[in-house]
Amino acid sequence: MEAALKTYFGFSGFRSYQREIIEKVLEGRDCLVVMATGSGKSICYQIPPLVTKKTAVIISPLLSLMQDQVMSLKQRGVKSEYLGSTQTDTSVSGDAEKGMFDVLYMTPEKAVSLTSRFWSNLQAAGICLLAVDEAHCISEWGHDFRTEYKQLHVLRDLLVSVPFVALTATATQRVRGDIASSLTLHNPHIVVGSFDRPNLFYGVKSCNRSMSFINELVKDVSKNCTVGGSTIIYCTTIRETEQVHDALVTAGIKSGIYHGRMGSKAREESHRSFVRDETLVMVATIAFGMGIDKPDVRCVIHYGCPKSLESYYQESGRCGRDGLPSVCWLYYQRSDFTKADFYCAEAKSVCKYYVHPVSPFMPKQ
Repeated sequence: MEAALKTYFGFSGFRSYQREIIEKVLEGRDCLVVMATGSGKSICYQIPPLVTKKTAVIISPLLSLMQDQVMSLKQRGVKSEYLGSTQTDTSVSGDAEKGMFDVLYMTPEKAVSLTSRFWSNLQAAGICLLAVDEAHCISEWGHDFRTEYKQLHVLRDLLVSVPFVALTATATQRVRGDIASSLTLHNPHIVVGSFDRPNLFYGVKSCNRSMSFINELVKDVSKNCTVGGSTIIYCTTIRETEQVHDALVTAGIKSGIYHGRMGSKAREESHRSFVRDETLVMVATIAFGMGIDKPDVRCVIHYGCPKSLESYYQESGRCGRDGLPSVCWLYYQRSDFTKADFYCAEAKSVCKYYVHPVSPFMPKQ
């Protein structure tokens, strides 16, 4: 394992829990992994295929993320590809079926649409694991949006002897149970890592969310851009996303925009421009909440409250993934808490407590 880690990824040792998880996978054990963003979850499913010389199948929600990861793995000498609606190489599916790749990414929609013959042939060639990345989507989405997440259990019947690995950065005990049940995990080895991110500073500021405040926000962002790294600004509505983006562009700041009403191609181009440092700031709705594999995000700003603490942790966790000091600011107005029910969301019955939005540690203006 260490040889593969050093040869392909350049690391001299494993981080916390990585070795433990990989060993369980190599033993054929299902795993449920809840670890903080930036903790190296992907290594847990990228090392086993390099050790066993069998294919690792990764279910991932975003095509743009899969494409970036495939490109990165290829540069490291790892044979990898993806299957999805944007795949133009018709030979990939046939090669994948023959076990020609170390790592094979696909969307949940693609996974459940593949024939039993495909899975049978791939299993005969050799599958070392099936991983579901961003596994909390099974619980959050699978009921009425991207319902294929709730259908992934059909792969369990086709891949009886293959260990399943579910990975996420945020999952309450209830969500973990939902994931394990939906995927029919068999006596899974459960790893719940620390969620402490000591390099992140969290701050809260009140605001009136007017154009005058947006202009003040632009000034703050402009200062951040001069110290290096990238910034993500999350807005609660598409209208506010467009307003903030327009103000940044007017101020001459290289900015991208990302929301659900944009076409898939436009979203992909915006995502890639941000990852490649062609734009310094991304203004987005929660549609940009996953798949941001960019280590040097120095500032994450929430212009309005997210829908839950889990969402806030997931989104602010895109900050400082390289371990360097970074800041996360939450700009709020009191009405946000009646709209989003930020601290309790739908979990009041689970948490049994409520945290007041105005806390004693709030920074002074």
